[in-house]
Parts: sequence; structure tokens; C-alpha cells
Amino acid sequence: MNNIRGRFGQTLVAIVTIVKEEFDAVKEIGGFEEHAGKSNCLYRSHFGDNNYDAILVKTADRSNGPCQETISRLVELFRPEYIILSGIGGGVEGRDGVSLGDVTVADHIQYYEMRKLVDGSNNARWIPFDHPSVYLRDTVAARVINNETWIERIKVKRPVVGQPKIIVGNLIAGEKILGDKQNVYQSDILNEFDKAIVVDMESYGLARGVYSARGARYYNLNYLVVRGISDLVNQEHNDKTRTEWRDYAASAAAAFTMETVDQIVDLCE
Repeated sequence: MNNIRGRFGQTLVAIVTIVKEEFDAVKEIGGFEEHAGKSNCLYRSHFGDNNYDAILVKTADRSNGPCQETISRLVELFRPEYIILSGIGGGVEGRDGVSLGDVTVADHIQYYEMRKLVDGSNNARWIPFDHPSVYLRDTVAARVINNETWIERIKVKRPVVGQPKIIVGNLIAGEKILGDKQNVYQSDILNEFDKAIVVDMESYGLARGVYSARGARYYNLNYLVVRGISDLVNQEHNDKTRTEWRDYAASAAAAFTMETVDQIVDLCE
């Protein structure tokens, strides 16, 4: 680990989750039990002097703003070298073979909500943020993808027979839960971002938090986004599907995340 410490110590990896199902899935698979210092984060292994191999936290609320706030707090308190966002997301049916229960690893993130509506046009506008770490994706996650032992760590029974696969591709983030095949706004967004394979409401907040967090400028903060597919946003009966698959999707993402954490720890020893 680097020599830059936070207010409550230092961790190699910080795992961020959004909803309870995601938090519980990582906690169970990773064996997180005790609180790190005076924080609300749980840790896996403690090396003395408030050094941790991995900590786990759930954001206070859903959406990009609370996620960005969590990243800023993690940087202040623990100065993580690596951050992994683990949880569920909506897949886009018909793209790159995405199916329910698969795990996606984001290689590029786009924020679709910043728009200029004028004279009948709907034009995208952009704001700077950091994209997922090439090192984490092409070196660490690639090692996990090449070895399917992560599947054995999934704790939830799959709703239907089959096996999850890993898909690396584009993620789009906004402030809405997309899930209405007939909705014009959703259709326009999916048509505009025609390479997107997964949609969520927090990854932009993570990306912006990494870009702007106080203290992050003193070291190279790397992050990764891992999303288990709980539903297909352009498929009928989206809500019903999400209810059926969310626990499995969260566990699949957590299994891949923890296998990636173990690779990080091994490579950094």
C-alpha cells in the first residue's frame, strides 16, 4: 500500500454498494464483520495500526449524488488505492449477448442526463470525470475472467438453469430507473448510446467522486464497476423480472468482486 493515510487509517481496496441486497451479498461472500475504526465501514482483515486489506460500505441513499459523497468520505477516511462498485444493474437486451444473471465490467462510462433542450432539439452536454481503471480491467479483472472459479462463490440459487458469463462493455448512468420499453425518453437514450450494455444510477457519481475527491490528487486512485444483470431495461415486465433476479445478480456481482479483491491483494503483496 502507499504511505498516504486517511483520518481513520488506510485500506488497499474499498468496496461500495448501494442497496441492502448488494451490501449483504458482499458481506456474506467476503466475510466482513467488524467496523473499521469509528466508521460505518466493515473490514475483512486488519494488519494493525489501522491498516486493512478491504473495507465494505453502503451508500446512504441511491443515485449518483450520494455515491459521489461516499467516495469523498472514503478518500478522506481511508485513502483506498482501489475502489470497486459492486451491485445490480439493468442490461440492454440484444447487445453483446447480455442475459439475466450475467456480470458486466464497465470499460467506459457515460452520463446521459446532462442535456440542453432548445428549439426542439435534445443535445447532450458533458462534464469531466475519470473512467474505469485500465489496470484493474485488463490485468486484474482479466485474470478472474480467465478463471471461472468465481462462479463457485455465488451464494444464491439461480432462478433458472444456466451459468453466468462476464461481459466487458459500456455503461450509461443517469438519475432514472430505466425499465419501460414503451417510454420515448428511454428509447431515445438507448438509441443515442447504442453501445451501452448496462444502465445504472450511481456509476457517474463514483467516476466524478474519484475525479474530484480531496486527497485523491496525491495518489493514483483506481476504480472498477461490477454489475450483475437483474433485469433487461427494454424488456416487458421489467419490475417483475428485477424482483426475481436481484438477489442472484447481487450475489454474482459480489462473487466476481471478491475474486477480484483477492487478486489485488495477491498482486500487491
